[in-house]
Amino acid sequence: MKSPLQILVLAMTCTMLSPVSPAAEISPPPAIHGLGEGFHGAEAATDPTMQAADPAALADFTARRFGLFIHWGPVTLAGTELGWSRGEKVPAAEYDQLYRKFNPVKFNADEWVRMAQTAGLRYIVLIAKHMDGFCLWDTKQTDYNIMRSPFGRDVVRELAEACHRGGLAFGVYYCIADWYHPFFPYSGPYFGPHDTAIKPTADVERYTQHMMKQLAELVADYGPIQSVWFDSMAGAHWPEQGRRLIPFLRALQPSILINNRAAVPGDYVTPEERIGRYRDDKPWESCMMIGTQWAWKPNDNLKSYKKLLQALIYCAGGDGNLLLNVGPMADGAFEPRMVDRLNEVGAWLQRYGESIYGTRGGPYKPTSYLTSTRRGHTVYLHILRWDADRLVLPPLPHKVVAGTVLTGGSVQVEQTADALIITVPPADRQQLDTLVRLELDGPVESLPAIALPPEVTVTASATREPAAQFAAHFAVDSDPDTEWSAPEGQTTTTLELTFARTRTIQSVKYEEKTRPVRIRAYAIDRWDGTGWVHVLTKDKEANYVAHFDPVTTSRLRIRVLNMEPTATVAEIVVEDVEN
Repeated sequence: MKSPLQILVLAMTCTMLSPVSPAAEISPPPAIHGLGEGFHGAEAATDPTMQAADPAALADFTARRFGLFIHWGPVTLAGTELGWSRGEKVPAAEYDQLYRKFNPVKFNADEWVRMAQTAGLRYIVLIAKHMDGFCLWDTKQTDYNIMRSPFGRDVVRELAEACHRGGLAFGVYYCIADWYHPFFPYSGPYFGPHDTAIKPTADVERYTQHMMKQLAELVADYGPIQSVWFDSMAGAHWPEQGRRLIPFLRALQPSILINNRAAVPGDYVTPEERIGRYRDDKPWESCMMIGTQWAWKPNDNLKSYKKLLQALIYCAGGDGNLLLNVGPMADGAFEPRMVDRLNEVGAWLQRYGESIYGTRGGPYKPTSYLTSTRRGHTVYLHILRWDADRLVLPPLPHKVVAGTVLTGGSVQVEQTADALIITVPPADRQQLDTLVRLELDGPVESLPAIALPPEVTVTASATREPAAQFAAHFAVDSDPDTEWSAPEGQTTTTLELTFARTRTIQSVKYEEKTRPVRIRAYAIDRWDGTGWVHVLTKDKEANYVAHFDPVTTSRLRIRVLNMEPTATVAEIVVEDVEN
């Protein structure tokens, strides 16, 4: 543990490393293309000045595969979203006083850890400070913290110590934005220089020093810390601040990991509310909610056991982690039905965790019917759907010497020069996941991942030049770093999706890379075999996700009726009805 003097010296050193303009000279960040990329987990360009992560720490992080995200604070008294509901569903003045009533008497850090262990979770990331500015630890930098609540106990310290006792890695979420603090420029969401006023007390440098002192408290006094999980939100404005954070934190703890939301490249990327694409060149972690809100919400609709389990399987098969968010209630306990759902996943992991923990994704890139993991000479095939009597895959360079159906039953494996053929009797196929383990006569971890035929193709009525950079297929490649873009100045367009099989669909979600969002109205149509049939139109509050009564089709059309130039789409996600 570093002394307060060491912390002060480190903070001063970081200040001298990269001075920034005084408050009198600051201005709002320009509304530039890609401003919001950090929020959606896209990776910034490689910065050669950033210090590399400790390889052993990265290996440990990826081996754990399954983590618990905890959004929690006084807002649970209102049952609304953490941070975002301030000034919206809850008046700001009322929101800022909720902590005076916050007394979670049922909080027990050891019980939280035991719950996580039973569910098969291997690490915890706690929201130490969200954009509302409230701190869950005994910070000396502001009185707006848990010690000034009726509870009066250091939640971060108690949970960190419980994790260390229980063998779980512990990380902290820290939002760069702080709508409460007088030095932070904005008191609410940032949507562009013409939409958001700057506080008269704004001082970016003084806020940066405040932030670095808080981070020093967390890393030096609550460690070891696995990771600092930044959320930039409106804080992606000044990359200079982000560039100062990584060397500062590495000096405090050389093994610490940092995600990619500090406006600079991090050690791992963080797609949100969706599964990341396959990538084995950089670690990644999908953060997803168990329900529909990050903070606890009364009577929330929970994701099904199938959806949670398959999210974990897909993440591991894509060589990534799943950080599953479960928010405790206002009294400090977790809602029993959420615990039950976690325990279902935990029971599966007790039987089949060998196919998740400590594996790498591949050797086949995930599809809707298959994902795979590997370790040493072993390949695990998670067969999620059988479209034929047998599964035909591209060949592997090593011979399969044994095959086992871990979920029960028998398997026949055939190898030819052109194919690897897997046959499992219908009676032994599982509706959720037929798990086949293959033992090979050579190592498989270093084999290049094999892409299977695409299951969806997309065409656009028009595309921005250069077309090779903004082509339509980038909207369905599961890669947040690529994008389709409309031509400069165009206000309408059409995207058409064609599926390799007939699907029953209940929602369509798209992710724009530009901020603020530019698609203002759109319609969705389905193909009925002879022509297009209208499904819905979003012309008021045209948000990025559209839910509708299930439709069965092999093609969908998205007609953008009104957009501001120049709209971009990083990803279109089509969700099927669960079987």
